[in-house]
Amino acid sequence: MIEYVVRDGAGWVTIDNPARRNALSVAMMGALEAAVRDLDEDPEARSIVLEGAGETFCAGADISEFAGHHDSADGRRAFNDALSGLFGSLSGLRTPLIAVIRGHCLGAGMALALSADLRIAAEGSSFAIPAARLGVGYPVALAETLVHVVGPAHAADLLLTARTFSGGEALAAGFVNRLLPGDELESDVRRTVEAIAANAPLSVRAAKASIKATAHPELAARARELVDACADSADEREGQLAFMERRPPIFHGR
Repeated sequence: MIEYVVRDGAGWVTIDNPARRNALSVAMMGALEAAVRDLDEDPEARSIVLEGAGETFCAGADISEFAGHHDSADGRRAFNDALSGLFGSLSGLRTPLIAVIRGHCLGAGMALALSADLRIAAEGSSFAIPAARLGVGYPVALAETLVHVVGPAHAADLLLTARTFSGGEALAAGFVNRLLPGDELESDVRRTVEAIAANAPLSVRAAKASIKATAHPELAARARELVDACADSADEREGQLAFMERRPPIFHGR
C-alpha cells in the first residue's frame, strides 16, 4: 500500500508493506508513481517526503512476486514497465524529493533513495544493492546515478561485492546527507521541509534543475530557462521587498 497526504507545506508519502519490510510489488510501484506525480502537480507540496512504515525504509522489489513475473514474457514486461515508469517519474520530478531512511534500504530501496535530492537517515540504517547475488544486471541509468552520488570506487564496492554498508559508511560515501539518532530524525526532517517551504518555489525548482543538469548536460538548456524565469518574477520582487522591510517573504511561485 502507498499512502500520501499534503500537510505542513509538503507531500508525505509512505511505503506501507511492513509484513514484507516495505518491499515493492508491481502494484505498489504503480501506486507510488501515481502518488509522486500527483504531488508534483500540487502547489501546496513544496517538497515530497518519502519514507517507509515502521522501522524499514524499503527492502527492494518483492522477490516472491519478482520470480513469478519473470516466468513469463507478459510478467517480465509488466514488471519492467512498472519499474521504468516509477523511476522515470521520479527522475522527472520538479519538486524536491527527500528520502527519510530507517532500517533496511536495499536494492530498489537504494534506487528510490538515489532518486531523492536529499537523504536523511537514522543511525542503525543499512544499505546494499544485492543485484549480483540475485544474478540481476543492475540498470545502467541507476548505475550512472549511483556513480554520480558516491563516486566510482564506492559504487564498485556496492555493486561488485553486494555487501551491506553501515549508516556511517553511507555517510562517508556521500550517499546520505545526515545520519542522526532515531529520535532526532523526525524533527530534522520537519526543519528541512519548513526551510524548503519558506523559499521561493521558482528558485527551488531552478536550483534542482541546475543540479540535475550537472549529471545530464542535455538538461542544461531547460535549467537555464528556469533560472531566467526567476528574473523579474513576483517572487523575486517579494524577496527583495521583504529583505528591505526586514520581514519574512511570502512566496506564491509566480
